[in-house]
Amino acid sequence: MAAAAAPATARFRLILGGRLSYGNAISAPSPLWGEGSGVRGTVGVAGFAPRALELKDGTKVHVRPIEPSDEPLLHEAVAAMSERTVYFRFFTPLKRMPDALAHRLAVVDYHDRFAIVATMNRPNGKERIVGVARYDRASGTNVAETAVAVVDEFQRRGLGSALLAILAKVARQEGIKTFSLIVLPENQQMLGLLRKMGWIHQARLAGGVYEISFDLPAEVDS
Repeated sequence: MAAAAAPATARFRLILGGRLSYGNAISAPSPLWGEGSGVRGTVGVAGFAPRALELKDGTKVHVRPIEPSDEPLLHEAVAAMSERTVYFRFFTPLKRMPDALAHRLAVVDYHDRFAIVATMNRPNGKERIVGVARYDRASGTNVAETAVAVVDEFQRRGLGSALLAILAKVARQEGIKTFSLIVLPENQQMLGLLRKMGWIHQARLAGGVYEISFDLPAEVDS
């Protein structure tokens, strides 16, 4: 028998003390890319410098601000995701991400709209995107909607929490105090990630989805 649905007005508050931290997810960030690193990325955009991250299993990825030229890489990243991962991110099945959507996701102003990508180089040297985190500030407020997506083969390695923590630090520097997001109840991986991050957050179950908001810590380890 299926469990009864929670009332649409149900609210809960999770208080998980502690400073936002990567914990054991990844190693400390490395310094800025040296010359000849072969990694793209604009140093200093929104106070963020491209960096290297080591995941829990030792895999190394590069994190940098998104660029307009990343549109083709976003298409490839979504194509590499399972139907389930795509549905959790976009709330609709997508066999191919529309060009207009890819363009909007890749083109940001690095202030009210910002995104970071985690990348790796293929054996042929071509860069690929394996994770994305972004925020979009609500006009005239200190609240921004956020979203995170990680290619399936890189999930459960600490990448999602790492990207969210980096994004939160940039957001704080840009005057954003609260993140909001919508999560499907069956997306237990994302719900679990938020709990493990150690943030205080509120959620409201409405229309079959969780509308979640959480205040960003004044200090964010990144």
